[in-house]
Amino acid sequence: MAEYLFHSNWIELIKGRDIFLFFDFDGTLVPIMKNPDDCYLSDKLKIILQQLNNKIKIGIISGRDLKDLRKRISIRGLYYCGSHGLQIESPEIKYINPDAERLIPYINEVYRKFKKLTDKFAGMLIEKKEFSFTIHYRQVKPEKRKELKKLFFDMISKYKGNYIKVLNGKMVFEILPAVNWNKGRAVSFLANNFQNKHYPVFIGDDITDETVFSEINDRGLTIRVGNSKKTMAKYFIRNQGEVYKFVTIMNEVLNV
Repeated sequence: MAEYLFHSNWIELIKGRDIFLFFDFDGTLVPIMKNPDDCYLSDKLKIILQQLNNKIKIGIISGRDLKDLRKRISIRGLYYCGSHGLQIESPEIKYINPDAERLIPYINEVYRKFKKLTDKFAGMLIEKKEFSFTIHYRQVKPEKRKELKKLFFDMISKYKGNYIKVLNGKMVFEILPAVNWNKGRAVSFLANNFQNKHYPVFIGDDITDETVFSEINDRGLTIRVGNSKKTMAKYFIRNQGEVYKFVTIMNEVLNV
């Protein structure tokens, strides 16, 4: 079971290390909103991250498109990882997963089919991205959600496995190319992509972030936003608001 971060010795774990600090975006750096278009990094977090970015490497890894992610954070010099790490851009690196690129036509085909059903489920939002699309059903009436899920999985059955994969998030389905790549592999790729390997620190809140927790648990610091008996993270913080407390303390520790 995860330990509450601020009752632990986590500060000792980061002292004297070359840290690579990674964050999920929605639910971690910003609260989850009914409309994902309303999410932007707060000014107070932006100031702290800019200060930290002068001391350590910082990566943001999200299911959002790379361009969309950059727009909502707008800090130069970060490592931006869009589409669960299928797209990565930084001052030193530009990466696009080649296998995922080849499967984009299948993603688009499924998207066009399901988009026709938007009117059938009031409150459903379909968010199209370059490498994927996301179905948000938080605002769909509870009695209609079962029907939506059945229709969706029936529709994708012939594509699933060979061409697409589905990630279940917090009241969302994320439809991605069926490639052997995820947030965890992207974090490892970046943390090991320098002459001196870095100590990875990752904070996330969703099911998709468990791939990072399991990937780096034996060699990094893993923190979940909100506790869960099922999480692979070693530590947790109580809510998204405590992310600011964490980065503020880290900024002070790195000043010493």
